[in-house]
Amino acid sequence: MNNNKLESIIFDLDGTLLDTIADIGNSVNNILEEFNYQQRSKTFYRDNVGGGIRDLLKKALPEGHGRPIDAYIEPLNRFYRMNLNKEAKVFPYVKDMLDLLKSNNIPIAVISNKPHEFTVECVNKFFPEHINIIIGSGEKYPLKPDPKSANYVLEQFNVNPKQSYFVGDSGFDIETARNSSMNSIGVLWGLSDEIKLSKFSPDLLFRAPLDLLSFLENLLIVSE
Repeated sequence: MNNNKLESIIFDLDGTLLDTIADIGNSVNNILEEFNYQQRSKTFYRDNVGGGIRDLLKKALPEGHGRPIDAYIEPLNRFYRMNLNKEAKVFPYVKDMLDLLKSNNIPIAVISNKPHEFTVECVNKFFPEHINIIIGSGEKYPLKPDPKSANYVLEQFNVNPKQSYFVGDSGFDIETARNSSMNSIGVLWGLSDEIKLSKFSPDLLFRAPLDLLSFLENLLIVSE
């Protein structure tokens, strides 16, 4: 890992910058209720989000439900629109991190497997002045861990990937960092515990947002 300089940083959204598990879980449970299927627990959603909405639906739906996944997408988008940002909260010290990075002219991106429209809306609501590039899932970019979206960000920022960091709470984020030659930072305040995330061998692992903030402060001192 080349951590003697910080040129740019990419954050995951759900479970990294924002606690959105209630909004996501409520939306999928609305779908399950509409189709008379058994609803899932909050723990289930914590254990299964991160791979995009189709992946989550496949895991949440009962075996033998007999419908194509596409049959659930439109109503799920409707429910998610209804629940979007109702219970979402910014994790502690996240805005301090973003303020620190912005004040030091470090370009910041968000890349999420959440649908692009909702990713943009979340970022614009909670971090309207901090994020330079926002990318969610859709036709233009494949889901993480495909590196296409990260490579696009690095190209737009005109930075060295080996002096850039990808921060996230899932294996998808760690693998995206590796696939784009970035340094990876795993965080444990979101949707993964240490055992689960360590399996992906992140370059760095932080338990609390304050720990990451302190790391960034020290890294920026070194970068001067």
